[in-house]
Amino acid sequence: MSLPELDDFDRHLLTRVQADAHCKAEALAAEIGLSASAVQRRLKRLRERGVIQAEVAVLDPAVMGRGLTLIAGLTIGRDNYAALPRLKAWLAAEPAVQQAWYVTGEADLVAVVLASDMPTYDALCARLMAEVPQISRITTQVVIEPLKRSLALPIA
Repeated sequence: MSLPELDDFDRHLLTRVQADAHCKAEALAAEIGLSASAVQRRLKRLRERGVIQAEVAVLDPAVMGRGLTLIAGLTIGRDNYAALPRLKAWLAAEPAVQQAWYVTGEADLVAVVLASDMPTYDALCARLMAEVPQISRITTQVVIEPLKRSLALPIA
């Protein structure tokens, strides 16, 4: 995939909308020296080209009853890699899984899971192992304090 051609206005817009997608075109225009209609056209073009994939609200997990963040390393048993597509699909479909990656290292996959408490997380792990029995191990790290939570990309 080739990198999109971005000028300084585009880069500034992308930096700002990553921090606040709700910012009005008029405010963005005043900030970067374009008209509001030019800002709207640029944002529309960035959406159409897939540079901006989504604009979402970021919720506070604790306020929403999911104050426990866990990082789970999932290992598939030797010679059971046929189960990998099913495990990937399970993680992608599970609402409690905030992020998941297929990785190198000791674990085969790593997932960030939000739960209300440990019994809820334990039940999720039990359900996962029942549905994908080829998992040989789940290692869990409990997040004590989130230091940074972001999906923002640095804009060069």
